[in-house]
Amino acid sequence: MDDNVRYCTECGRELAPTDNFCPACGANIDDMTKESYSASPQTGIGYGCATNSPANSDGLKTLSYLMLFWGIIGTIYGIYTIISAEASVENAVNMLKDMDLWEDYLALGYTEETLKTITYAEGACITVSGVCALMAGHFTFRGEKYKIAVITCTVATIAAFIGIITLLVGIFVTYRLTHYKSAFKS
Repeated sequence: MDDNVRYCTECGRELAPTDNFCPACGANIDDMTKESYSASPQTGIGYGCATNSPANSDGLKTLSYLMLFWGIIGTIYGIYTIISAEASVENAVNMLKDMDLWEDYLALGYTEETLKTITYAEGACITVSGVCALMAGHFTFRGEKYKIAVITCTVATIAAFIGIITLLVGIFVTYRLTHYKSAFKS
C-alpha cells in the first residue's frame, strides 16, 4: 500500500496529498493529526461520502429505519384519525358545550361539519406523510432511486406540517438523506 494515500477520518473518502479539507464532507484535514489519518476507507463515520465505506451504508440503513418507523406510525395514526373523526368531533363539541364555550366557536364560524372537515384533512395529511415516508424508507433501505427517495421524503415532510415535531423530523431526515447521495446505486 502507498504510504502517501490518506483517507478522511470523518467519512472515509480518499484524500489527495494537496487537500486541506475533505472534498466530500468538508472535514478540516489540518485539524487531523498525522496519526489520525485513516489508513483505509472503512474507518470513517460516513456522512455520505465514501460509497464503499461500511459506515456510510450503516448510516443509510439507520436513516431508512427512521423513515420506515415514521411511515408506519404516520400511516396508522392518519388512518385512525380519519376513522375516528366523527366520534372525536362529537366528544370535542360535547366538552365545549359542557364548558359553555361552544357558542364562542359558533361565533367564529366553526360548526360540527367544519371541525369534521378539518379532522378529515388532518388525517389525510398524516396518512400521506406516512405513506411517502414508507416509500422513501423503502428506496433508502435498498439504496436505489435517490431522486424518488428525496422527493417522497420531501412530500412526507410537507404533509407533516400539522405537527411541529413531525415537521422537524422530516426536515432533519430530508437534510440527512442529501448527505447520503453517493451511497445510492441509482
